[in-house]
Amino acid sequence: MHFLEILKPLIFPEGKIKYLLGSLIIALVILGYIVVETTDGTRFAYLHILYIPIILAGLIFSVQGGMMTGFVLGIMIGPFMPTSYIYDVSQPFSSWAFRLAIFTLVGALAGSGSSLFRAYVKELELKHITDPLTELPNLYGLTQIFLKFCKNTNKPVIVMVAELYRIEEIIRAFGEEETNTIIKQVAENLQKVTYDEGILGRLQAHRFILLIPEEKYLEGILKRCESFAETTYQVNDIPLFVEMRFGISRYPSDDRNLSQLIRKALIAINVTHYQAQRITYFNQQMSDSSEYNVLLLHQLKAALERKLLILEYQPKVYLKTGKIMGFEALIRWVDPLLGPMNPVDFIPLAEETLLINPLTKWVLETAILQIHHWHKEGILVPVSVNFSVKNFHDASVIETLIDLLKKYQIPPECFEVEITETSVASNISTLIDALRSLREVGIRIAIDDFGTGQSSQQYLLDFPLNVVKIDKVFIQSICHNSAAAAIVKNIIILAHELNLEVFAEGIETHSQYDLLTKWGCDGGQGYLMGRSLQGEVATSWLKNGLNALPNLKTI
Repeated sequence: MHFLEILKPLIFPEGKIKYLLGSLIIALVILGYIVVETTDGTRFAYLHILYIPIILAGLIFSVQGGMMTGFVLGIMIGPFMPTSYIYDVSQPFSSWAFRLAIFTLVGALAGSGSSLFRAYVKELELKHITDPLTELPNLYGLTQIFLKFCKNTNKPVIVMVAELYRIEEIIRAFGEEETNTIIKQVAENLQKVTYDEGILGRLQAHRFILLIPEEKYLEGILKRCESFAETTYQVNDIPLFVEMRFGISRYPSDDRNLSQLIRKALIAINVTHYQAQRITYFNQQMSDSSEYNVLLLHQLKAALERKLLILEYQPKVYLKTGKIMGFEALIRWVDPLLGPMNPVDFIPLAEETLLINPLTKWVLETAILQIHHWHKEGILVPVSVNFSVKNFHDASVIETLIDLLKKYQIPPECFEVEITETSVASNISTLIDALRSLREVGIRIAIDDFGTGQSSQQYLLDFPLNVVKIDKVFIQSICHNSAAAAIVKNIIILAHELNLEVFAEGIETHSQYDLLTKWGCDGGQGYLMGRSLQGEVATSWLKNGLNALPNLKTI
């Protein structure tokens, strides 16, 4: 296509180029006639140079141009020109008539070939700028349209990206062919939404782009998009809801390049993923945040490679006695560029990438090595580590855990794996087998942040659990919120009925501690008992026998 782009002015001449080429053909016709005439007429081979303007006219001006040029030259080199000027020999009628026919035929053939070639080039160009499934403009085609919209003007152009969610699940459920049927239906509906107020194109399998050249059209299109977003589709007689999100950026205020405007609209869509909004406008803060997240992940990877991360241990106690029941391992990170980092800021980002698996392996190695050191000091203290759902999709993470326990001869019951309830909603079947294999080895399983998900009781039935950890949101409300108190009491009763230990997170006051003890909660952690400790401090603290609640409060 790059080669055709260069030849395009010749294949499809317009304006001044067309006039210049026409003038060139006329000049060649005159020059050819003069050459034939000055070489003593039609008896020499110089006559054949006349095919050049005939073929050129056919190529540029199609059949009509080629035939007309051939006919004119046939007449000019016909009865008005002798076979030889020197010997004054006239051409016989059959000779010049045959030449006239041949010239005209050559012009027609050149023009026909030119028409076929133009049709082929147009087909190639159409394929190059069109999505084959929906027949909408693709990114290349939209770029050409965008450049026309923006040519010699700073008038705003709106770029709206529409993204279909969970398209991979639809493909797995129904296959590529049925999914393509849905995408074509979505394209048709988006065309109805657009009317003639914008240009719709397809970016990728699950993304469409709408170019809106007038600000006044935006409000109406957005209203129609809102109603269209509730549409369901029939696949094998099954009604299927296809969720869509929309991100909007503007030329020239957000950027002047279409690819950058699309990127920024996608950033806006990514924000809707977390805020549950259907339509979001890009702003610079989003871009700054996105760039910051990329930098953060880069720094986290570097910190992991350079061993700049620290593991601290927050004490967990039996509520009835105040005695230590173990520690929870927590990552701490002070980056030389970004400063102190909160795990809430970088752990979710790591979970969106494959970085979460090497990060979890580092935590396992560090925590189990710390248990080993304590064990050599004659202190056997259980430690719990948070697992991401993605860790269970990488068999090497589980293998690392089991191998480390064997290597350092740590009893499996001294290690506890915590999984967050809100992260397992769509991964139950994947997790159950992995958790059972851990339980069979002897490793304890706890469900963290219990009560914040939508299927809490189902997890108690399905998962091979040892411990239920009640989320701190409920714990910190039990003294002033009767609903929170009722929820916590019922969780304690239910867990005990299922022979599970109950653990409370985020205990910060004596009132909370006393209520939980009264209701029969087995254990807890929080600032009341102590903040997280570095390994050396925790070791010193354990060796000195500071393992009761009154001492913990002073740390």
